[in-house]
Amino acid sequence: MTAPRLLGAVLAGGRSTRLGRDKAAETVGGVRMIDRATVLLRPHCTEVVVVSSRSDTPTGGARRVADLRPPCGPLGGIESALHSATEGGCDAAIVVAVDLPLLAGDGVARLIEAFEELCPEGAAGRPLAVAASRGADHLEPLCAIYSAGCLPVATRLLDEGDRAARALFAAVDGCRVEGVADTATNVNDAAALAAARARVGRAALGRSDAAR
Repeated sequence: MTAPRLLGAVLAGGRSTRLGRDKAAETVGGVRMIDRATVLLRPHCTEVVVVSSRSDTPTGGARRVADLRPPCGPLGGIESALHSATEGGCDAAIVVAVDLPLLAGDGVARLIEAFEELCPEGAAGRPLAVAASRGADHLEPLCAIYSAGCLPVATRLLDEGDRAARALFAAVDGCRVEGVADTATNVNDAAALAAARARVGRAALGRSDAAR
């Protein structure tokens, strides 16, 4: 099987109303969340882009892609990512929200492995997706891979007034991927940001102690 060509897309165009400032520029473990996300995706992708219509959004050195029709929420960001993937000749887009600073390379690898199993050679045009999941009640559609075939589905949903990323996952051949959601935790407010910083700090301390 030929490995799919993947576009990495960091969704960073949200208003961050609960946090009150741009999440992309916030640091966790001394590293901006936008830099964490772009560095995480680069080894797996043909290109990494940052989806945002705000010209002042930090991009971590990646190309900024404006939303096709702002403001249309997370689904609008996915549509823009899939449009860029199609233009670039990619088979799919790895979509990651900028506010997932605990996501690690093994989590991304699990998503890619599941996508490759779901998408045998010659089936890349099918509207299918894999997303991080933890049981029936937890799905993270902004830590997911969407095939290029999802683009017309996303466009139809947006035309019908639906802005929810979950709606796209439900409308296509969606596959839940276990073992990723524990690290796919959104930083939506100051308390969540503090918790993420503490968790990364504890992990760093543990690595330091193990190295002694």
